[in-house]
Amino acid sequence: MWILLALRNIGGSTGGTFASIFSTLGLFTWDTILTLINPILPRKRQIALTWNEYVPPTPTDSRSPCPALNALCNHGILPHDGKDISFKQIADVVHTHYNFSSTFCKFVCQYIASALKKDYNDKIELSAIGTHNCIEHDGSLVRADVFFQPDQGVPAPEIIRDFFSTTKDGKNVTPADCARAITNRLTHSGRNNPHFSLRGIHSFFAASNAATLIVIMGGKIEVLEPFLLEERIPEGWTSANKTRLGLTMGRFNLTVLRILLGIDPSWKSARGNGKSSA
Repeated sequence: MWILLALRNIGGSTGGTFASIFSTLGLFTWDTILTLINPILPRKRQIALTWNEYVPPTPTDSRSPCPALNALCNHGILPHDGKDISFKQIADVVHTHYNFSSTFCKFVCQYIASALKKDYNDKIELSAIGTHNCIEHDGSLVRADVFFQPDQGVPAPEIIRDFFSTTKDGKNVTPADCARAITNRLTHSGRNNPHFSLRGIHSFFAASNAATLIVIMGGKIEVLEPFLLEERIPEGWTSANKTRLGLTMGRFNLTVLRILLGIDPSWKSARGNGKSSA
């Protein structure tokens, strides 16, 4: 799936240059190697990183639709104002603090840069990632649709709590829970948002975002509540992924695929009713 995304990225890049093609192929080759090597390497020790004190964002701070990036700013790992941050800086910090592989982080940041018509070394405000239908999409599990909330840096507590309430045991989030919640959200958005839209690639983004809550955050609601509602990392938290080289795209896709296959396509029949509701 990430390969399809890569091909889309290459095709949409300026000129689709040989350099970008070889760079992407190189990343995927190295990611495959990391995927194969990780299981035989010693796992990382169960030691939590020291996160700085949590400071909520001010009205002038810039935030994105991504709770993981916002939490890095709220804890001062990335600049608290969320401004003047390079894609490379984001990739490095996400790798260090969440234990995604270096290949994963670089590819995703390169993709976002390309989608925003930026260079990997450019600097942005996090709010740029909230450009509608670029990376941000309708039917999110953590944000109201842009039609109802133009500022996609703001969490949607009602939507998040509804997500938690539909989990099987009320304590942990599973791939099946995520698939069911995504189906419910897409159905609700399709019925109530008169400007609802969802490209095929955004279903993949939705499943990827949900998979992160499980394979990186650990899936425990007691952790996800402060993470999603306040965009705060609980004291003592450490990434659920302990692989020596970090979570690779190859390994991540297994969870993403389980979620994607569980999404009920019946939500598509709810589209176009045009009712206005948050």
